[in-house]
Amino acid sequence: MAIPIEERMRSDWNARARSDAYYYAITGRRHQDSAEFLATAELVLPILQSALSRVRTEAAEGPRTALEIGCGPGRLMLPMSRFFDEIHGVDVSDEMLALARQNLHDVPNAHMARNSGSDLAAFQSHSFDFVYSYAVFQHIPSIEVVTRYLEESVRVLKPGGVLCCQLRGGELRPDDRVRNDPTWVGCIFPYQKVFEVSRKCGLHLLQISDIDRQEMWVVGRIPPASAGTNHNQPVMKAVTPTDNPFGIVSRSGPGAAFVCWLEGFAESLSLGTVSVTLGDLEAVPSYISEHLGNGGFQLNVLVPHGAPLGETPVRMAFNGMPVPGQFNVDIQDYPVPEPQLVKVTDGVDLLVESATATASLKVLLTGIADPDAIAFEIGSLAIEDVTHYCNYPHAFGYEFTLQLPSGVAPGPHVLRIKAPGWESTAQVNVLPVAAWH
Repeated sequence: MAIPIEERMRSDWNARARSDAYYYAITGRRHQDSAEFLATAELVLPILQSALSRVRTEAAEGPRTALEIGCGPGRLMLPMSRFFDEIHGVDVSDEMLALARQNLHDVPNAHMARNSGSDLAAFQSHSFDFVYSYAVFQHIPSIEVVTRYLEESVRVLKPGGVLCCQLRGGELRPDDRVRNDPTWVGCIFPYQKVFEVSRKCGLHLLQISDIDRQEMWVVGRIPPASAGTNHNQPVMKAVTPTDNPFGIVSRSGPGAAFVCWLEGFAESLSLGTVSVTLGDLEAVPSYISEHLGNGGFQLNVLVPHGAPLGETPVRMAFNGMPVPGQFNVDIQDYPVPEPQLVKVTDGVDLLVESATATASLKVLLTGIADPDAIAFEIGSLAIEDVTHYCNYPHAFGYEFTLQLPSGVAPGPHVLRIKAPGWESTAQVNVLPVAAWH
């Protein structure tokens, strides 16, 4: 008999917590102490605070409250607690919750509880101003369970409340493709599904970013109780490039987006109520500003894959009806910058830079036009076992995972990275392979 997904998730995450909870909660480095682990929250806080600024709940609706889905050992709850009168965290793992209670023992407004792993049944409807989740949904091996969590998040939010969550939007990393571990690898939740679910459950999408990446972020809001209606003729007033060094609209890279400037729309306008075409291709609305007055909004739109070069018409519809205003954008190829070495880390302990104790390395490069043309050497040995993953398409950025050849002895070595017309080096300290590996 098959084990229910929720039971499998609970068992696996309890086992991971017993093995090395902080590593599995944020795969940075094995055996972190509490101070090092909790400090990594600073990497995520700016995203959550930006989403928090879009909450439009009424003060009369009671204390300011938040909920974290998959709180783990409390890494994010600790700094987020200062923004709320009450903050709640749920997790499927008893072991993770025990650590959360330990890390937040002196935070009186923080409350933790175990949940089923697929719903928020413990909470009444319209209870929270802000619901958030990071590095959780990407590990759930069921689109249906992730969908249920999104629907439940909408249910427990107050009018004007905001959901901010991260999902696995793009392809799996190479090491995940061969990993037989469903509650770690999880499921891909494509951006089209985000739009579908949000329309169904009444979540007004405000932002969706990095739609082709593992870390796809989604921000949505329940319509505020005071949201106005539209009494004007919606119109698209202008189309401009997004901010990029060349001031162009491109097929890829930093310029692969454009801005539609709108007027005459209701304050409740959302990404799910508009559609934009670029020539014959459906583009992806990715960000909508707060109301700018006179029904005005800034709507950012991503250039779709396969967009043609040259003058291309932009058209828009609102709730299926054409919006007056048609503009052309001149689509160009974005100049690929020169390659740049960003960072070299251990292949597993990602917080360990310029060293490895696992006989593997991760190398982050930007400005890569052809990742298959990149070659690596350590000392005098070619590194043949190399996989790559496009982790930052806007900067032509790739993450390369290198398995070192068996002939590499412990000690300092020079890592050489070569591309056509470019070469870089990095000092790497090869340590004896750690016992756990």
